[in-house]
Amino acid sequence: MARKLSSDKILFIALVALSLFGCVMIYSASAVSAAQTGGSPYRYLIKQIVALAAGGLAAFAVYRADYRLFARRWLGLAVYGVCLVLCVAALTRPPINSARRWLTVGPVMLQPSELLKIGLVLVLARLVTAKSAEPERALPAALLFTGLAAGVVVLEPDLGTAASYVILCGVLLWLSGVRARIFLIGLAAAIPAVAALVFSASYRRARLLSFLKPDADPLGAGFQAIQSLIAVGTGGLSGNGLGGSRQKLFFLPYPHTDFIFAIVGEELGLIGGVAVILCFGVIAWRGLRASRRAPEPFAAFLAAGATAMIVVQAAINVSVVLGLMPTKGIPLPFVSYGGSSLVASWIAGGLILNVSQHEVEQA
Repeated sequence: MARKLSSDKILFIALVALSLFGCVMIYSASAVSAAQTGGSPYRYLIKQIVALAAGGLAAFAVYRADYRLFARRWLGLAVYGVCLVLCVAALTRPPINSARRWLTVGPVMLQPSELLKIGLVLVLARLVTAKSAEPERALPAALLFTGLAAGVVVLEPDLGTAASYVILCGVLLWLSGVRARIFLIGLAAAIPAVAALVFSASYRRARLLSFLKPDADPLGAGFQAIQSLIAVGTGGLSGNGLGGSRQKLFFLPYPHTDFIFAIVGEELGLIGGVAVILCFGVIAWRGLRASRRAPEPFAAFLAAGATAMIVVQAAINVSVVLGLMPTKGIPLPFVSYGGSSLVASWIAGGLILNVSQHEVEQA
């Protein structure tokens, strides 16, 4: 039977370690460029610390709540609906770096697509729980909610985040027991749709071609990928020392956001990069452990969904930095600069910590 436990200290330490490490690396990666543009060298660090405080408070509230509250249909639909409406509202705003992903709320720059992940986790966890006896009956509704969210985000455009939504849905459907044959059919149907999306926009075509052969256009479409690999490669085993990156000095674009892992590799080397990946491995381990030992199906799917949300995004980001996937604008959870991503990631961590309190004794 279930028993009340203290919080999962191992998971909590991993989340805190990544967040504090992220603050250090954000300052290292952004101080020079922030000062050069006329601002304080601490500008991005201060904003990240404020977001960390907000995310920590949100995670604590989620952690202290009764997890059964999150199973209520109205709550999941409300979170999902509000975040989806905010994503649509972002499409009406002037573009920033050729994308409409952000809303300005007073002094805060909000990226609703990051928070929409939480709404999708809540909705999908409840759907697959309700249809757990016949998991394939959850497919139409799950695909509808996921497709609607992904479709809106693709318009921003943000194909990377849309892909993370689809993978999150796939993970929960797989864990619910949907047959492999259904996934193969879905994959076959998705390939033409993905190809159409990629080739419908010139910048996506350029990214795909630069991924296949980045040195074909080293100063254009392949520039970011090449500079990222240079940063990682020059770090060697132990790196050039904290603060010793040269690529962050106006060579590698967005070194404190989507490509911060490249700066980790350059300054802290293979050892630092592996340590970061191991931290995400700990999150995956403890999250799946909480899911496996959850007292009921909804709690299991909630923990699994929150874990997948964090780990899938991390895997995509690291793969992009290492040149294993085409370039996508997706942050590294807890480490990259970005308040919305940090708050959403901590809420997901709070959900896992909540479920882990109610583990069932294993035989």
